[in-house]
Amino acid sequence: MTGYGGWARCRGTFAPFQVLHSPLLTPDPLTYGDLDIHALPEGRFTVGLDKRFVPHAEGDPARPGTLFISVTPFLVRTPEATLLIDTGLGSWAEGRGTEFLLEGLARLGVAPEGVDRVLLSHLHFDHSGGAITPVGPDAWQPTFPAADYVVQRAELTADGYAGESARARDLVAETLDREGQLVLVDGDTEVGRVGLEVTGGHTGAHQLLRIHSGDLQAVFAGDVLGTPGAVTRRYQAKYDIDGAASQAWRDRLVAEAAEAGHLLLFYHSTAQPAAFVAVNGRGVREVEPVAL
Repeated sequence: MTGYGGWARCRGTFAPFQVLHSPLLTPDPLTYGDLDIHALPEGRFTVGLDKRFVPHAEGDPARPGTLFISVTPFLVRTPEATLLIDTGLGSWAEGRGTEFLLEGLARLGVAPEGVDRVLLSHLHFDHSGGAITPVGPDAWQPTFPAADYVVQRAELTADGYAGESARARDLVAETLDREGQLVLVDGDTEVGRVGLEVTGGHTGAHQLLRIHSGDLQAVFAGDVLGTPGAVTRRYQAKYDIDGAASQAWRDRLVAEAAEAGHLLLFYHSTAQPAAFVAVNGRGVREVEPVAL
């Protein structure tokens, strides 16, 4: 295991950007400063108390007693590196595996060996399942053989894991560590041009990412700010270990985005994976979706 030390916080200011409007999963990115950002939507799933993520096709009835959850990792190209932000469900999606994520990357011209760094907000299997790939009975390997996988050290023993979630966390961490690809960080730090900040709230050491391009910031806050709806409403979720802490972070991030023009990336939204926050004439914050 290796780690990065030291940290610095960079506040962005609003500046013009270019959006290349395109369908999902095409080679055309959203260009934001010198960042090229692609959404990698895995689609919509029905999820119930059994925690099974079952792919849901448009028009099919929902499973009784379930909710719809969308899953969208992101690929970010900087001039220095190719980054993957969270990895989707992988083999924890019923009837699927990591090939779904890899096919999406291939359509963008990215091979598994072409990913330089994987940044994980936390280790719940809907965010980290695609980090590893099964290669035989009870045998796993890292999905991206040349990548560092970055997560908070404290997340390996943090609260917020039980049952299959805890098993997946251990399996992901052990597989990556065995291959020398697990990079553990301690608290707020910077890895390249990405600032990492511990939020807690959802899990004990959940982290957000601030991806810098000059004065611009693209902010990915994992399950603390997972959908556009979280921008405009206040709530405390039962799936958080500290709902008040998560809401405090949402308040802060939304206020910063409205003031400084930060781009927000939403992991649990397929229809609107990226947006800015605007303030209307009545002083009410509104979501301004960005084509991605």
